Amino acid sequence: MSVTGRIERHRGEWHRSDPVLDVPLALDLMAALVGAGQGLIAALALLGEHLPGAERLSGVAWHLLLGAAWDTAWQVVEDDADLTELGRELRFAHATGAPTARLLHSTAAALRRSRRRRAEQAAARLAIRLVMPLGLCLLPAFICLGVIPLVLALLP
Repeated sequence: MSVTGRIERHRGEWHRSDPVLDVPLALDLMAALVGAGQGLIAALALLGEHLPGAERLSGVAWHLLLGAAWDTAWQVVEDDADLTELGRELRFAHATGAPTARLLHSTAAALRRSRRRRAEQAAARLAIRLVMPLGLCLLPAFICLGVIPLVLALLP
C-alpha cells in the first residue's frame, strides 16, 4: 500500500505514528473521482473520509462548500507539508476549471519522477560516503590475507 506511516523512536522503542499521505496517489485518486463525474470539492471530501492520512481534507472541503476562498480553506492544513502540496497542485485546476483529470495524472507522474530522482541522488551520495569506511575495513583484511602471505612465501 502506498500510504505509509512515519516510524519514530520513543523511549528506546520504534513505533509507527499516523499515516503519511502519498501525494501522487491522492492526485491519481482525485483524477479518478473527477473523471467519474465528482466535483473537485466533493472529491476532496471523499478523499478526506476514505484515504488514510487525508482526514483533514474533509475540513478543507467543508470550508470550500461554505464559500471560503481557496487559500483560506487550505489554511486548515498549512502545518502539514503533504496536504499543502496537494492543495498547491489542485489550485490551478480549481481556479481555471481546466480538464482536471489529465492535469492531475500528469502532476502525479511528475511528482513520482521528482521523488525517484531525489532517491537516486540520495543513493549516489550514500555510495560516495561509504567508500572510505569500506576501504578502511577491507584494507587490513587485504594486507593480512594477500600481502603478508605473499611476502612470507617469497622469504627464503
